[in-house]
Amino acid sequence: IKLILETDIGDKMDLYLRKVTIFDKQIVDDFAREHYAVKDKIEAGDCSLILGKTYEEYDDFYEWFKAEQKLDREEDLKKNQVGCTTYLVLTKEEDELIALLDMRHSLDYNHGPVYGHIGIDIRPTKRNKGYYKEILKLSVELAKELNMKKLVIACEYTNIPSKKGIERVFGDDYQLVPVEGSYYLVYEKDLRKKG
Repeated sequence: IKLILETDIGDKMDLYLRKVTIFDKQIVDDFAREHYAVKDKIEAGDCSLILGKTYEEYDDFYEWFKAEQKLDREEDLKKNQVGCTTYLVLTKEEDELIALLDMRHSLDYNHGPVYGHIGIDIRPTKRNKGYYKEILKLSVELAKELNMKKLVIACEYTNIPSKKGIERVFGDDYQLVPVEGSYYLVYEKDLRKKG
């Protein structure tokens, strides 16, 4: 699936999604280095919610990629694990990696109904520039392509930028749910409805 969305960020800039491939070592490593430079963890693209292991904990890109492929194909899943596909969010014009997007195949994992289907990590130099909302729109289109009936996303109640971005795409109806010492705002979008 290769989805393209015309965004309204600054000058006309198009974003698209594609699955991570074995040839993406350089751009994923650059993405990781940018996170490490600001002492930031990668919060998506590693399916850490499912595997319990972040990108930096793998020996190299190829070990990580093999784990990603197994999740995508739903191979060797253990209890409380679900399939998950990692997508690169790239600019159409320059193929610049803006973010990593995880799409979890179901909510049948530990706290899945709260944590939801989507994990997004925008590279540090591209944050607070309006990309989050556009990536959420792409996520909705992707979920429709995958014939999902609903899409669930959440953020911690203190994460105001994510809350605002989510509400621009999902609306402002949410459930406040306590999980692991925090509270999460859980949003659900019915994909069978228009709009």
